[in-house]
Amino acid sequence: MKNKFRGALVGAAVGDSMGMCVEEIPMDEVILHYGDKITEICRPHPASPASFLKPGETSSEFELVKIVAESLADKGRLDIRDIIERYIDWYEKEELHSYVDPSFLVAIEALKEGREIGRGGSSVEGTLPAIPIGMYHYTNPILAVEGTKAVVMLTHRNEIALDAASILAVAIGELLQGRFYLEDEYGYFIELLKTFVKQKETKFYLDRVKTLLDKDASYDDAIDELGNGSFALEAVSQALFIFLKTPENTENVIIHAVNSYGNYGGDTDSIGLISGAFAGAYNGEETIPAIWKTKLVKYKDIVKLADRLYKVAQH
Repeated sequence: MKNKFRGALVGAAVGDSMGMCVEEIPMDEVILHYGDKITEICRPHPASPASFLKPGETSSEFELVKIVAESLADKGRLDIRDIIERYIDWYEKEELHSYVDPSFLVAIEALKEGREIGRGGSSVEGTLPAIPIGMYHYTNPILAVEGTKAVVMLTHRNEIALDAASILAVAIGELLQGRFYLEDEYGYFIELLKTFVKQKETKFYLDRVKTLLDKDASYDDAIDELGNGSFALEAVSQALFIFLKTPENTENVIIHAVNSYGNYGGDTDSIGLISGAFAGAYNGEETIPAIWKTKLVKYKDIVKLADRLYKVAQH
């Protein structure tokens, strides 16, 4: 199980680090710049929002996952006040969030000043704290969803964001436990996820993922059908489709996730992060290619954090 916890966080970091290289870059420009789709951690494209980062660093998306994971590991429980303090500390270090979702920053500013936060947007960034909370409560999806909503609502009160976060929290816990043989049982897995969401639109997206898998749709078809933008249901559904298409092949999942830019560019770091977390949680850390892990700037720190989170999740 410890290996799966490592897989979830390292997979998320690798997916984010590779995906940020081509975020919002259309396919033609990726091919022109890199010669082909990317298959390794590389220098971000000059037009990527992450162009200021070095190869192997992670973007603000993974930083949000890490903040919540560190709070859980340090406190041994879900401590909302501690997470607020960590968010504010992160907010004040502006260099760390040069292109984070603006509504996230507006909400943290409101928390800092003691003001009521607004409804927030429906971007996928607001949902990402669900991953470490789902890991912490991996044996109890009801607690995972309750804890996730409490944290997500610090910055996003939007119903779609809460639904998408619930999907992430439940999915990561189920994958860590390995209760489904997903090559055959993906339909049952998707039906389980549907029981934890409330909006018709969310259920519609999950049904579309299942339909695409049933007909063995291509990755390009999935981009056309589901979208690949930062709208939470697009990014989460796209990541879920890519993972469930080849659930036992971590390398394949991450490569297709980080190259999910399509003809017009997409939120490839978020899709890569989520898909990488799913595949790593399901298959374990040893299935992530060593050449990727060793290029992560903070690989050893991420492994240590995963081990600490695993330890507190056992209590």
